[in-house]
Amino acid sequence: MRELRVQLWFSPEDRREVGVLAEDRGRVWYQHDAAFAAGDLEISPVRLPRAHADLVEHRPTAGAPIPGVFNDARPEGWGLKLLHRAFQARGRAASSVSPLDELAFLGHRTMGALVFEPCTGPPGDLADAVELAALAAHAQAVWDDSLRTVLPALLRAGGPSGGARPKALIGLPVGGGPGFRFGEGELPPGWEAWLVKFPTRTDDADVGRREAAWMAMAAAAGIDVPQVRVLPLEGIDDAFAVRRFDRPGAGRRLHVLSAAGALDADFRVPGADYEHLLRATARICAGDMSQVLAMYRLAVFNVASVNHDDHLKNVAWLASPDGGWRVAPGFDLTYAPRPYGERWTSVVGEGRDVGRHHLLELARRAGIKPDAAARVIREVTDATGEVRSFLQEAECEGPVSVEAAAAVLRATEDLRA
Repeated sequence: MRELRVQLWFSPEDRREVGVLAEDRGRVWYQHDAAFAAGDLEISPVRLPRAHADLVEHRPTAGAPIPGVFNDARPEGWGLKLLHRAFQARGRAASSVSPLDELAFLGHRTMGALVFEPCTGPPGDLADAVELAALAAHAQAVWDDSLRTVLPALLRAGGPSGGARPKALIGLPVGGGPGFRFGEGELPPGWEAWLVKFPTRTDDADVGRREAAWMAMAAAAGIDVPQVRVLPLEGIDDAFAVRRFDRPGAGRRLHVLSAAGALDADFRVPGADYEHLLRATARICAGDMSQVLAMYRLAVFNVASVNHDDHLKNVAWLASPDGGWRVAPGFDLTYAPRPYGERWTSVVGEGRDVGRHHLLELARRAGIKPDAAARVIREVTDATGEVRSFLQEAECEGPVSVEAAAAVLRATEDLRA
């Protein structure tokens, strides 16, 4: 049997025992720490509430081999590829690596505030500088499968991350000065934690700048978004960088729960609906209608901006040390049409031709007043109606960006009264 101690590290001074996660021959159990169960903080209010103080056996599924809240701490996509390469270098086949092995390897270098002990991964000097362009070039080669050996620097920077595209966790100077550091752990004063997405050979030249344009457009639509930057890399197209909202600074961390983690769902299988997300928001955020409205605004923006990649890993909530929950800032917001126009998350059952009446019906089912829903739709479409200005400001002039602008204007017109 393998056991991991689960802790929450909100800051160097605020570290809490959460429970024990165990695995034996394909069976998985979890039990809350007694003191944690008696407290006020939830780590997963829907699927793993504190009221379940006894030992709980988890039934593994394709989307949640371990309880979803802990599955969130595992890398997926790009990060998982790097992690399995590291195990292969140690003589372990990927098929022999369990989810608990992966969590133990990451240990304290996880995204969010959950950490796992004992840690089996390699230690690192968190103050090391990093050459970002060289890291990006190496990431491209690994992504292309033209290299089997992963440099330790890329494993450190990319191992904890998720998503399909190559990326790295780095530190940037406060105020936008020069230089880069590894950012998967605690950073020295004067540095902030960022996530950088590297372009690949299959991307168009605008891909990073276009995501920056979408984030600016989302902010204009009233969505809370993190700070972003476009980083020119010598010999490589521009990279998109976003300030990490799970690392507010000064050694602090926030607990992040994705919709997939909250619902123990497989984000790779379409089937979720925004009605589920609005109801989950009401429950997780203790009925706070301002947070339900924030989730509704995100739904409207994703429809208007033709972001069909709105799967359950791209929506999340944040918990603060006092136990309060809120909708996480918007992330992975960009032009992302899917084949046949079918979005990952439907709106009251409609996944392809979502119109104004679908969004108004979604609001009705969530208890949002009609005038509030209409105001959100108006504010969002006012912003997306200026999509060409946002793309021009970001210097996006390629054919994909031209196509994106036309698609967004069509979707925006469909939502206007």
